[in-house]
Amino acid sequence: MDRRAFAGLMIIEMMLAFGNTFAGSFNMVYLFKVLEMPLWSGPLYLGIGFAISIFVSLWMSRSPSIDPRNIMIASLCFLIGEYSFLLTVKEGWMLMIVVGLAFGMFYPLFWTPFNILMAQMTEKGDRGVIYGALFFVWPLATFFAPFLGGLVIGFGNYQVLFGLGIFIIVMTAVVVAAYRKYIPKDQRMRIRLDAIGRRNVIALLGEGGFEGIFWTDYVIMAWWFSQDEIEIGALFSLFGLSAGVMAIILGKVSDRIQNRRFFVQVSALSTIPCVVLVAAASSISEYAIGMGLLEFACFMFPVFLFAILTDKLEDAKNDSVIGREYLLSIGRTVSIAMLMTLLYLGVTAQICFLLCIPFLLLSALAYEPRKGPAVLPVGTGHTDQLH
Repeated sequence: MDRRAFAGLMIIEMMLAFGNTFAGSFNMVYLFKVLEMPLWSGPLYLGIGFAISIFVSLWMSRSPSIDPRNIMIASLCFLIGEYSFLLTVKEGWMLMIVVGLAFGMFYPLFWTPFNILMAQMTEKGDRGVIYGALFFVWPLATFFAPFLGGLVIGFGNYQVLFGLGIFIIVMTAVVVAAYRKYIPKDQRMRIRLDAIGRRNVIALLGEGGFEGIFWTDYVIMAWWFSQDEIEIGALFSLFGLSAGVMAIILGKVSDRIQNRRFFVQVSALSTIPCVVLVAAASSISEYAIGMGLLEFACFMFPVFLFAILTDKLEDAKNDSVIGREYLLSIGRTVSIAMLMTLLYLGVTAQICFLLCIPFLLLSALAYEPRKGPAVLPVGTGHTDQLH
């Protein structure tokens, strides 16, 4: 592994994680508090975004090749556009549509090439610990970024928050440009569900479904317990840091024993009682405890499920990444639509959170073959470019 390339990915992810959680954590809160949108409509822009992501993934799969260097910078321009819309568009329904369009272009165009580069830096013997380290960057940034964002709103306003978010994302794009020479170009990828396998397809749809509920409903529940942005930011900052440390440790263990499915199942199934605790919380302190436990339990299964896919398609890592992103986007879109429907019908956000349980059960169906990695059919002319 090229240490400079790895360091570059870590820096890029840290800056993006900080900028996106610093401002993006409050997108729905802004819709509720400032634009007075109904609770059921809050996740709409994310649902639009992930629906668009499905088609963007299909486009990347059918494209002859992509240049991650240009694609990632273009994606950050869409993210800058998202925060610019939040600054300028004041009509709630229109804002959700244009923000959803921008988010839907940013998400797959950034994370697909980023995860391809991450996968290409790993081998079967170190993949768990490296994935754990890179996944850990996000909770590390969110340990303090949302709290700082809440302080900015408390002592300033949302315009200052979104303006600072734009500045951080611009700086992230500058760093991506600075590391161009360490980023390989002309990457090819194909969505190959047959290679992923039926059980892993189901598990990925389950992971996406869980994330769609979790990423949206926890904000709505936090808003229900407290309308103070500083307190909400502090709550968001508490969730997840310890889970990141555990993921690195267990990632190293999984590299040694080469049994990642066990960790997927333990993480997914142990998350279920935490979901029940959150749904039953009657105070902000009980909610915070339940969410802290849930973050600790659920953080690990996406790491190891991703590692299982990369192990299975060792000779076609790019295909594992694009297939994963495609299926996750489908799962997220479906579960967000389900959540919005229930909220519209008057079901409370806490009861809606129980929707996570069937998706977690699906995630636990992940399958890890005991034989060697999948090999591409002879004559496909499709290989990863390792650097």
